[in-house]
Amino acid sequence: MEQQNRQLAAILFTDIVGYTSMMQKDEQNALAVTRHYIATLKQAAETFHGRILNDYGDGSLCCFPSATEAVKAAVQLQQQLQHEPNVPMRIGIHVGELFFEENKVMGDSVNVASRIQSLGCANSILFSKEVFDKLKNQPEYRSISLGKFEFKNIDEPLEIFALSNEGLVVPKREQLSGKLKEIKRSSVRRRLFIGALALLLLLTVFFVYKKFFSSPGFAGEKSIAVLPFDNSGSEKLEDYISDGITQDIISNLAKISSLQKVIGWVTVRSFKKTTKTIKEIANELGVAAMLTGTFEKRADKIRVITELTEAETGKRLWGEDFEYKTADIATIQADVVEKITSALRAEVTPEEQTGLSKHSTQDEEAYKYYIKGRFYWTQRTKGSFDSAEQYFKKAVDLDPEFSLAYSGLADCYKLNNQKGLSTAEALPIAKAYLAKALALDSTLGEAWTSVGFIKSHFEYDWKGGRKVLEKAIRLSPNFPPAHLYYGNVLLYNGQVDAGLNEVKKALELDPVVAQYNWTLGNRYYCARKYDLAIDQLQKMLILFPNDIGAKQWIGLSYLKEKMYDRAIDVFTSFSETEETKSALLAYAYALSGDKVRAETELRKTLFEHSAIDPYFLALIHIALKNYDEALNQLEKGYSIRTIYMITLKVNEDWDPIRNEPRFKALLKKLNFE
Repeated sequence: MEQQNRQLAAILFTDIVGYTSMMQKDEQNALAVTRHYIATLKQAAETFHGRILNDYGDGSLCCFPSATEAVKAAVQLQQQLQHEPNVPMRIGIHVGELFFEENKVMGDSVNVASRIQSLGCANSILFSKEVFDKLKNQPEYRSISLGKFEFKNIDEPLEIFALSNEGLVVPKREQLSGKLKEIKRSSVRRRLFIGALALLLLLTVFFVYKKFFSSPGFAGEKSIAVLPFDNSGSEKLEDYISDGITQDIISNLAKISSLQKVIGWVTVRSFKKTTKTIKEIANELGVAAMLTGTFEKRADKIRVITELTEAETGKRLWGEDFEYKTADIATIQADVVEKITSALRAEVTPEEQTGLSKHSTQDEEAYKYYIKGRFYWTQRTKGSFDSAEQYFKKAVDLDPEFSLAYSGLADCYKLNNQKGLSTAEALPIAKAYLAKALALDSTLGEAWTSVGFIKSHFEYDWKGGRKVLEKAIRLSPNFPPAHLYYGNVLLYNGQVDAGLNEVKKALELDPVVAQYNWTLGNRYYCARKYDLAIDQLQKMLILFPNDIGAKQWIGLSYLKEKMYDRAIDVFTSFSETEETKSALLAYAYALSGDKVRAETELRKTLFEHSAIDPYFLALIHIALKNYDEALNQLEKGYSIRTIYMITLKVNEDWDPIRNEPRFKALLKKLNFE
């Protein structure tokens, strides 16, 4: 990778103490705490010239131009976060060099700041000696040395200080934990005593373990990535079969609520045939455990070799060889999922166990057709959707009670552009397939997700859609589309921060899906956070350099920032075959004040692309102040159910006509909460 730039900065890490427990006890309070934290963090970063480099939802990585600015920001954060709703925040600060590679922030100083933060407690600010040296001649800051600590993966011991200004907590030395090495002792007598005690404890643990436990334990965060299983042996399985079984394992793990994160298929697929180590992949994805496996096919038998590894330590948590008859292929994923949840010590509720124990089909050929359908569906082209539909239909022909295959058929129709049909034509087909799927299996989170999507995004039943999507998330807590659509429902009805958090959750679960990357950028645009939209979509272009959707909304965001020339350059670069090119140029010229060129591009649009989405035509007429015609186009968009209609309540584009009676009537038809 090409290194882009380096800089010396004060690095500040934040973390909400006990956030996971907080979410489990009272989700609404946890969300209120998160909103308060994010708003306060943004204000502090802006006030003291900082940058939020990474936002983890319950923590962040920021940088500031000086140690003083970072400490000022930290103090302001802690003071304001002690107001209701109280946010139990710990902060760590260090000064050092960091550098950027593509969209990643790197450098030893980042690791040091992270380690310092891990030592803290609620309402504390800890920092390194490098920061202390910058503050020691500033009497308004009082600090106390906590002593030297040896951190994991840090060569030299570091002296750590705590800010002791009024209102801040100074943790006691004996209370400190975090990412520390085992402390070395110099006293021989003390070493002997500790050694004898350790031996006694070890023997005790050994006998208790032998008596009461039969599998190795796992105490880490319950998060996992399942890498694509390899094919080996004298006869190789076809890739679509091994990939399909991997996807089924992921889908079933996503149903278990005690697993905090299960990385989605599209992302793990990108590590197929990778040379990266398990630890490198786990760090990149932010998971604690990795499942790897191999299929070996011989005659009518399939041997499955699996291994679950704790990423940080390389410890083998579980591994097993299974052997199946080829005819039993549909049961492989269920056995593997049961073993993984046991090894991770993940609790499975009775309802989840019911869903996991259901076998959608016992027919080997039907199952093969189904996973082949999914193989084509994930390619997301019109031709691949046709192939997917063909294989899903073959699956239900062989097994008319195969619920997942009906859900797959619905997915081919839930967005009209997938089959080249109008919304009015496509949605009844999708709904019929979904009704059949759920009649056969009411626990299918995938099917409920599609039902919620249609209810909210096309039928404008926001309350009904919200309830269905909440049910889908309960059934499949780690299913990315459920979080994506639920985030849309929240955001488009005015709960902007909560909606963005759900979209971020989808992206966290499957970070290399183009749709999720684009959606987050677009939702920043709808939330009027244009700088964040530009940043997110530019990051997306690193992964998907030719994505036209990302470029469109970068250009539209430039227009909101009044960077007209940059927006026009973006739109001009589009191919002449891109149907939105003239419409976007017309809009850009209109906003920049060049009415003549705007009207020229508008005529070109109408002549060359008669089927252009009414949403884009309405944008042009808004910019030209042709408000009646803009309303005509929006009413047309409502009649054909264009997906962009759901943005009308929050999107700034429509502010010039927000008080028009026809616009108010349109909002009423859209049933926003």
